[in-house]
Amino acid sequence: MESYKLIVPANQEMDDWFEFINESLKYSAEVNNLIVDFNFVNFLHTDDFVVLACLIESFYIKGAKVSFIGGTIKFNNHLNNIKFKRYWEDGFNRENFTISLNRSTLCLWKLNRDMMYGYSMFAKKYFNDTFMRNKDLLPLSSNLDEVFNNIFDHSDSEISGYVITQYFPKINKLSFSVCDFGIGIPKSINNYRIKNNQKEIEDFRALLKSIELGYSVKSTPRNRGFGLNNILELTESSNGELIIVSNNGILQKKANENYDIGTTNYSFSGTLIKVEMDLNTFENIDDSDDLYGF
Repeated sequence: MESYKLIVPANQEMDDWFEFINESLKYSAEVNNLIVDFNFVNFLHTDDFVVLACLIESFYIKGAKVSFIGGTIKFNNHLNNIKFKRYWEDGFNRENFTISLNRSTLCLWKLNRDMMYGYSMFAKKYFNDTFMRNKDLLPLSSNLDEVFNNIFDHSDSEISGYVITQYFPKINKLSFSVCDFGIGIPKSINNYRIKNNQKEIEDFRALLKSIELGYSVKSTPRNRGFGLNNILELTESSNGELIIVSNNGILQKKANENYDIGTTNYSFSGTLIKVEMDLNTFENIDDSDDLYGF
């Protein structure tokens, strides 16, 4: 196939996004030119950006040239500020920390195991240097570490995944999303259960299991059984929200509210994790301490 057009969903409903991914991936191995059409899109959330980046990457690594059309003027200005359209140009290193022209957004980053702790420190320093000079952002960096560890330990993804972090000044909230196109958390957990002669469980129950304190199927010693539980605790303590979508399961948890879990109308071979935090709940930095510690 010479060309294929990805028409990005404008209404941003989750069902539409994952149907769009599944349908598009059918053609990823046979396209020479990928055209990403933003049609009437005027805004994308952090989760939309990382899902779209993983989708584009799936075509790019198989040899497709990438181009972009459509989108509102305001949205294209944002894309240019965060250099999104340059990511799949020849010679652009997506594993470097790209500097944004929009101070409230930490650019998209393609996950690299050797640099993941560097990214977490970079994110902490970046937002301390810009909007949050008086806030202790250690919970942000440590939880980014945990998400990255989980991806590299469990995903078996052909592409390593993407992360993007954005601050919303008007509401003083920070959001980061991480996505990979690996086997998914429920499949990883059920593979482990089968190996250990245990019964398979439904995908949404596997997601609940993944955030239990002390639960692990395979992990580095420093991360064993703590990663996703730490993220749950962060969203609870920061009046935030956690969303995990993987395989046929979805888990949503807002602080001080009950879990919203269930089976999706689509199957997603991968994992999407979105975390939102209210920075009004973060502790202030003690001026007598060394701010960054590195």
